[in-house]
Amino acid sequence: MTIVDNLLFSLSTTLPILIWLGAGLAFKRSGRLSDGFIADGNYLVFTWCLPTLLFLNIAQAPLTQVWQGDLIGFAVLFTLGSILLLWWLTPWLSQDITSRGVFIQGAFRGNMGIVGLAMVVNAFGASAIPLASLYLAMLTLLYNVASVVVLQLGQGGDLSLRRLVVQIIRNPLMIGVMAGITWSLLELPLPDIADNTLQGLADLTLPIALLCVGASLRWRSLRGNRRLVLMASLFKLVLLPSMAVVGGLLLGFRGETLGILFLMMAAPTAAASFVMAKAMTQWGNLAAEIIVITTLFSLFTTTIGLFVLRASGLV
Repeated sequence: MTIVDNLLFSLSTTLPILIWLGAGLAFKRSGRLSDGFIADGNYLVFTWCLPTLLFLNIAQAPLTQVWQGDLIGFAVLFTLGSILLLWWLTPWLSQDITSRGVFIQGAFRGNMGIVGLAMVVNAFGASAIPLASLYLAMLTLLYNVASVVVLQLGQGGDLSLRRLVVQIIRNPLMIGVMAGITWSLLELPLPDIADNTLQGLADLTLPIALLCVGASLRWRSLRGNRRLVLMASLFKLVLLPSMAVVGGLLLGFRGETLGILFLMMAAPTAAASFVMAKAMTQWGNLAAEIIVITTLFSLFTTTIGLFVLRASGLV
């Protein structure tokens, strides 16, 4: 594939997201979306829509049939190391330490369920779905636990083991992930009526979440947060994916495995990061800004990265 083909491939995945973000911004500026709608929309996505989407993505994946411990183990350890590195760097980037958790979440939490999975399918076809779904399940579990931890600690809150366990158990996203993993491991069928009903609820996730993200954008806030936004975007789109690929090459990853690792790591920041930041902190605007900037520039970083890997014969 040429670099133009790769750009069109990236554009087909991210353009709908940018359109919904722009619609949210336009509706808010025209007075068509109120703050009450944003609050209610965030509640609906966080409590019902996104957990349902995660459940369906994971429950219907044959996790036991495609287990690849080296890829999953590396991705988990790399993510944990990235979070520790970002935690150490944050005081050098911002004087307001309460933004730390939102910055870190924005820098490591990729949109795997919507953008990452779509990129993998476009790049490698349906044969890559099982392994990509396994990656999605395991890393989504880690992302949600890690997000609860960094957001709580970033606010200077108490994080005893008991409190952490309670927050994780009560988190709707964690409930969706764990229910999906359990359903998949037990290899339970999902009746058509249940599948169709749940899919309808899951399909609301993208438009409602992105409308709320777009409507929450404040250009004055973006100017004030530009250093954190740019650094989070740099880590999310360039530094962490590049480091992950180097690590994967050293471990012998090639072809589809290396491609899945890169595309999942290079996916722009997840809309779920805004939902959680809005629910747990006062830094929802910062989360929205990171999502918009990473989504916009992922068009170019994903295109260039995939082109280089293909031109080098690595995928």
